[in-house]
Amino acid sequence: MVTQIVRDNASLSQRSIYDVRYSFGLYESRSVPVLTAERDALSGAMERAVVSHPLAQRISLFDFGYGTGRVINDWIEGYAHKYLTPHQDLRVIAYDVSSVGLRRAQETLCATGYGPEGPVRWKSGATQGYIAGAVRKQEADCAVTVIFVHGCESDPPDVMRELALAANDGDCYLLTTCLYGGLGHIPGDKLRREYFRQLSEIASPLGEIVLCLSSTGDLVEVQPEWAKRLATGDTDGFPVEQPGDLVYYTELDQPNFYHVFGTELNDYMKSITAAGQRWWIEGIRYPGDEFESLEDEQANYRLVSQANERKRGRVWNTDDYREFHSIAAFRSPAVGR
Repeated sequence: MVTQIVRDNASLSQRSIYDVRYSFGLYESRSVPVLTAERDALSGAMERAVVSHPLAQRISLFDFGYGTGRVINDWIEGYAHKYLTPHQDLRVIAYDVSSVGLRRAQETLCATGYGPEGPVRWKSGATQGYIAGAVRKQEADCAVTVIFVHGCESDPPDVMRELALAANDGDCYLLTTCLYGGLGHIPGDKLRREYFRQLSEIASPLGEIVLCLSSTGDLVEVQPEWAKRLATGDTDGFPVEQPGDLVYYTELDQPNFYHVFGTELNDYMKSITAAGQRWWIEGIRYPGDEFESLEDEQANYRLVSQANERKRGRVWNTDDYREFHSIAAFRSPAVGR
């Protein structure tokens, strides 16, 4: 039984957890699958990337923690064409440790007219990351290619970087994203910082970075318990090492390690921002239950937009992070915002 297996193994890998979650299909069953603020974050970054690279024949996007492509698939099908110039192609590199999630993404894309570009081969139990293959769709004068990279969490972060560059012919990316969740599942401050650094390494200096993350306004019901456990050392074998580290239970009753971000994110972003670049934080979603309707989501979005305007131009403090369920960290060339 899945729940018993998970309870008996506190160190169960993210690949194992998400392979099961995606197999059951409950993780993706939301009344509002993609938030307006998520689309805004991705669209704004893509628009800036295209403006910064007017002669680029191909816009390249690397997404860390692609899963089933919940946000990216929606965006490339419904919105990407608005930002690409004529004869400008889009290449998306979909990176995830779950082959189940990536295969579901492939199936979704193929159902909307994408076809394999050569063989697509999956190795569910692979002990090293690999490039599985690609699907492609041609519409008018624009082609969109999605290349699937099945990662392995036991690989060091530089292997992720090498796979990302290999999938893009050795070129850096004009847009680098993590659209919720992936970075929060990385245990340990040192390792998380290294993944931030490696994502920065694959990004073009004139490119865009958008990292959607859980903020300290998320999972508030379990934060006090894990803060107490951290103080007493009673972490039950989980890698809970600093404030923001916690364990929650998935919809399948799987205990899952997670980190919710607070002011330490300011330091993370400073560390990957060089001269001629800038970083900032924006809210994505206020806390609360899953939205039951688009009207509920839009009401939340309006509140988030108003809060972002109030905070614009300043570094966030502890209360700012506690205000939100999820946030986005941006890095961009130094142009007006």
